[in-house]
Amino acid sequence: MPNKTYRQLPKGLILLSGLLLLAACAEPPPPYAVVYEEEQAPEVITVEAQIPEPEPAETIVYEPEYPETYIVQEGDTLWDISSVFLRDPWYWPEIWFKNPQVENPHLIYPGDTLAIIYVGGERRVQLLTRGEDGSVLAGGLQVVKVSPRVRTQSIDASIPSVPIDAIRHLLERPMVIDEETLNNSAYVLASLDDHLANAINDKLYVRKLDTDIGDGRYQIYRPDRPLFDPNTDELLGYQALYVGESKLLLRGDPASVRVTNSEREILRDDRVMPMDNTQFERDFFPRPPSTDMEGDIVSLLDAISQTGLFQTIAINLGQRDGLETGNLLEIRRRGSVIPDKMEEDPRFRVKLPDEEIGMAMVIRSFEKMSYALIMEANVPISRDDYVKTP
Repeated sequence: MPNKTYRQLPKGLILLSGLLLLAACAEPPPPYAVVYEEEQAPEVITVEAQIPEPEPAETIVYEPEYPETYIVQEGDTLWDISSVFLRDPWYWPEIWFKNPQVENPHLIYPGDTLAIIYVGGERRVQLLTRGEDGSVLAGGLQVVKVSPRVRTQSIDASIPSVPIDAIRHLLERPMVIDEETLNNSAYVLASLDDHLANAINDKLYVRKLDTDIGDGRYQIYRPDRPLFDPNTDELLGYQALYVGESKLLLRGDPASVRVTNSEREILRDDRVMPMDNTQFERDFFPRPPSTDMEGDIVSLLDAISQTGLFQTIAINLGQRDGLETGNLLEIRRRGSVIPDKMEEDPRFRVKLPDEEIGMAMVIRSFEKMSYALIMEANVPISRDDYVKTP
């Protein structure tokens, strides 16, 4: 028996040696490769940049080098003029309305001469001379002339607060149609010549047109695309594409209308709505919202990926949030999350601070959303940016 045992021992050693040799020949995993099961992968460690709270700043900050006098030019706006004197031009109501000489800042005309003076130790914008007749104003009192003249220029000739041409279409047309209004609105059924596309002077037949509303003039819209809240997926409304205007010819269902203006071809199923004859506000009084709020940009009007100064953005804040026409909103860009290679842990990430990149003024507010005009832009504005109370 012992001899048999010793004869089997070399065979066992040979087998063991072969297994060890095969293991040694297999390529070992690199020492830096660490594989985690997907459900067991460690969370990325992210820290936010530590930024101290800013000290309360002076409310109204004047430009360090403002001109001694400024002559109002054709095409100026109150925003433009205020930016000559102020670092933050949206504070212009503060320097205008506290000036007893300028009772209504919207009655400033091209040719008028302005300057900053001290009144009771505080700086105020002073109207020095009127451009129309060169009458001199000094010390807050106008020099009385022997034969005073009544200023005959209309209010429309005065300087507006913001560039009206950039927002006229937003004020005269609804631009956003809520779902209920869209479902219940009248629509183009057909045309007299059965054209698929119609234009000015064409006769259209319209279903469900309420001819008792308005003065017989109607605007024609095309639902362009739905707008959703990026956070909740709530339907905010349908962005409306203005296509033209029409005038009632014959009441009934269908009613007959004549196209009086067309900016695009008018198609079947385009919506027909009474023309809004409400006179839009020509002047806006910039002010922050009454409460702190934060929202997202949901659309860039007339742009695809980026937009800029005096262009329009749509945001997911509206009347139900307390947002009103004239409210100012700061436009901010979210800081990126990036790795820090100086940290030992490869999972370590740093959240960069959000940055202010512009300012927008609410031009028209709807129930769930609003349109705002970009008044300042340090960089191109994108849909990834957001707005908040300044």
